[in-house]
Amino acid sequence: MSASESVAQLTKRASISVIVPTYNSARFLKEALDSILAQTLLPEQIIVVDDGSTDNTAEVVRRYANRRIQYIRKEHEGIASARNAGLDAARGEFVAFLDADDRWRPIFIEMMHAYLVDNPTAAAAFSNFVRFEHPTGKLLSDQFHRYPQIKRPVVLRDAPFAHGRIPKEQAFSALVACSEIPARLQVMMFRRSMIEDLRFEPALKSGGDTHFALRTFLAGGVIFTDAVLAEVRCHDGNTRRADEEIAEYELAALEAFAPLVTRDSDRRAYHERLIRAHTEAALHRIRTGHKREGLRIFRGAFRVPGSAMRKLKGSLRVLVALLRGQPK
Repeated sequence: MSASESVAQLTKRASISVIVPTYNSARFLKEALDSILAQTLLPEQIIVVDDGSTDNTAEVVRRYANRRIQYIRKEHEGIASARNAGLDAARGEFVAFLDADDRWRPIFIEMMHAYLVDNPTAAAAFSNFVRFEHPTGKLLSDQFHRYPQIKRPVVLRDAPFAHGRIPKEQAFSALVACSEIPARLQVMMFRRSMIEDLRFEPALKSGGDTHFALRTFLAGGVIFTDAVLAEVRCHDGNTRRADEEIAEYELAALEAFAPLVTRDSDRRAYHERLIRAHTEAALHRIRTGHKREGLRIFRGAFRVPGSAMRKLKGSLRVLVALLRGQPK
C-alpha cells in the first residue's frame, strides 16, 4: 500500500465540520456548497449559518436535501456572530470555514486534514489561494506573495506539495511578523480540541479574523502549503475596504490581544507588530486628509515597548506623509 493510499484511508475515518456563514449571498452559495461536496474527502457536517438573509438563501439550501447539510437561520448580527453559531453547532474533530462567495479546489479538505493528522501538536493548517474577478472569472494574484516571510520556517521535503511546519513555541512570533498576518479563514482548517473555547469578537469587525487566527497560533503548531487550494471571489458586494479601515481594524485586533501574549519571545514579535500597526493606521489617516487623527494614532506607538529603530523609521514615514499632504 502506498503512502498516499494509507493517508486516504486514514482521512476517511475523520470527522470534519465545515461552517458556511452567509448573508444575502444566495447568488453565490451554490458554487460554495458544490465545491465542498466535490471534495476528494467529504466532510461529515456542513453548517450553513444564515445571518438573517432577505434573499432566497433558504431555498438554495433546501434544494440540496443532503443529510450532511445543516441549516441554521438566525437574526442578523454580523459574520462574527454567524461563525460563533457555527462553532457552537460543530461536532467534528476538525473545523473549517468557507465564505458563501468563495470556493475550494477539490483537494483542499484532504490536504489540510492530512497535515493535521500527521502533526498532532498542530492547531491549524492553511493553504495559499488566488483571487478571481466576478463575473469574468479572471484569476488575479495569489496570496503568498503578500508575505514572503512565510518561507522562513523549515520546509518538509516528504510532503506531496512543498509546505512548512512551525512548532507551537514559534508559530505566533513567526506569523505575526508576516507582512500580512495569515488570517484568511477560508483557507484554514483547525483542530477543534485546540480552539474549543475560542470565539469571534463581534466588536472587532473585520479585525475579528486576525484576533481569532492569532489566538490559534498561540494554541499549537501551524502547517502551511503554498499550493493554491481555494479561490476568493472579488465582486461588487465585497469590494475591499479602504486601506485605512483595514489598518485600523488590525490595530484594534492587536491591541485587544495584549493580555494573551505571555511568552517573552512572543512579546517581542507582538510589540514590533503593534508599533508597525500604529504606523500603518496613522499613515492611512494622514493620507486621507485626517492629519490630527493620524498623529494621535501614531503617538500610541511610543507607548509600546519595543524597537526604537522601528519607531524612528515610523516617525520618518509619518513626517514624509505630512509633508506630502493629500494622497496621490
